[in-house]
Amino acid sequence: MTERAKYWASQVSAWEQSGLSQAAFCRRQGLKGGTFAWWKRQLRQAVDKRPKRGRPGKATGRFVEVQLAASRPEYEVLLACGRSIRVPSAFDPQVLSRLITAVESC
Repeated sequence: MTERAKYWASQVSAWEQSGLSQAAFCRRQGLKGGTFAWWKRQLRQAVDKRPKRGRPGKATGRFVEVQLAASRPEYEVLLACGRSIRVPSAFDPQVLSRLITAVESC
């Protein structure tokens, strides 16, 4: 992979992790949207053309094995109106109280 391709691969990766739209990411980074889109397509096509080996835990085509982190304990608060709120074990009681008040008032 050329240095230029490595640069654009890192930009695409940063965009995927940013949670921003492609346009917002490009504006923030000072990148041209059309150039970004072209490189994203080129890099995706390069990945799609790689030989598929089918080893467990490795990317094969467009599918990637995903391992989820252990779920954190959470609480479920059942409200009088039949609704429920799920909150993580580490919650702010004041925020939860305001949330319950707001939901119950609907």
